[in-house]
Amino acid sequence: MIQITNLSKSYGSNKALDDVSLELSYGIYALLGPNGAGKSTLMNILTLGLLPDSGEVLWQGQSIEAAGRDYRAILGYMPQQQGLYDGFSGSDFLYYIAGLKGIEKAWLPYEVERVAELVNLRERLRDKISGYSGGMKQRILLAAAILGDPTVVILDEPTAGLDPKERIRVREIIEDMSGYKIIITATHVVSDIETIADEVILLKNGVIAGSGSPEELCNKLDAPDGLESVYMKVFEE
Repeated sequence: MIQITNLSKSYGSNKALDDVSLELSYGIYALLGPNGAGKSTLMNILTLGLLPDSGEVLWQGQSIEAAGRDYRAILGYMPQQQGLYDGFSGSDFLYYIAGLKGIEKAWLPYEVERVAELVNLRERLRDKISGYSGGMKQRILLAAAILGDPTVVILDEPTAGLDPKERIRVREIIEDMSGYKIIITATHVVSDIETIADEVILLKNGVIAGSGSPEELCNKLDAPDGLESVYMKVFEE
């Protein structure tokens, strides 16, 4: 379980997160909100890329900062920004990430093949990343995130730049691996998460504006047309 308690983070006078509290157990959690809502800030804190100004994040009852390497060992992260090495092949990149994750050498070829197959890049692993399309770069980042079968998977806008077929494939991958994992995916595209999310967390100006299953949110907000109308009521009215 991940417990987030009274989490706040500011950048100068801009409060990106304001007293956010959540409890996350196994399932798919969708952070839904417009750009600037605080989604990436929350994810950066959860991945130890940022420290909060106040509040704490606990994993299995221990601060994630104190857990350090043990927490990182069960964590998979796909950032929104494509920080890739263009001179690497897809295979080079995945082997490099696998090494950072401490995956046993004996298992590396099988694990790289497994995740490449999942994201439909197996036939392009020897190609240089510089020749990848934007969508292919998104998929290699997703493959890197799920190397080693992590328990906590954090995906920041995982379908950005993908065509409709690839978006469906990514949704299917997320749903298929959900089992005994905490999967947190941030998006501002309702269709990406409406059919797969166990819980949707509406984030607006750094504050949780609502949470619940898609059905619960639609009922609470009298939105019979689905999450799209929930989004419009919360973020556009």
